[in-house]
Amino acid sequence: MPGLDGTGRLYAPLVTALADVADVDVLAYDSEQFKDYPELAEALAPRLPGRGHVVLVAESFAGPLAVLLAHRHPACVRGLVLAASFVHAPLPASRMGAQLLERLPAIAPPLPILERWLAGGELPPALRVEFLTAMRTVRHDVLRRRALAALRVDVRGELAALQIPVLHLQAGRDRLIGRHAGRQILRCARDARQATIDAPHFLFQMAPEAAAVGIRHFLNGIGQRTAG
Repeated sequence: MPGLDGTGRLYAPLVTALADVADVDVLAYDSEQFKDYPELAEALAPRLPGRGHVVLVAESFAGPLAVLLAHRHPACVRGLVLAASFVHAPLPASRMGAQLLERLPAIAPPLPILERWLAGGELPPALRVEFLTAMRTVRHDVLRRRALAALRVDVRGELAALQIPVLHLQAGRDRLIGRHAGRQILRCARDARQATIDAPHFLFQMAPEAAAVGIRHFLNGIGQRTAG
């Protein structure tokens, strides 16, 4: 499940790294109109299978969305992987940030600033092309409203109610989402563990192999529980 852009264009490296582990379906969101978290969960629900064969892997913005889907459809989801993500107040001053963002025009920051925030520096050329394409695909107003939704979301209660295992992948060099967000996930979830990966916020894009190793171990653990 993709981050703020919602296009799913940035996940080819991770999908390739997981090719020998599981079938991977990237769930893209509507690029033309804004939907809040509950509306996105409702729109994506028909893409879940009938029963218990899915582990939702969600990056950044998508973390609360994955939690909502798992909470609403417990028979379908066997586990959650939340990468560089959050369930409430992703920034230390999320409320103030939301108030400021609400007053700003719907324009994207310059590419060098985005690259530093998200990738810790310049993106690899191929990934930069995909990133620019994704940013052009989604209306700036949609991106701004998604960012506002992320700053205001609170799915701590839904996460606490889940009976499934949760893996949080902490990006060790994340300049966007602080470590407090990961600690909050660990506090709220009944059955959670965390693995730290030496990567920036764009964890799946910049460290797909390391992320795939963590996800593979998590899936193996779920398989052993089922077999037991």
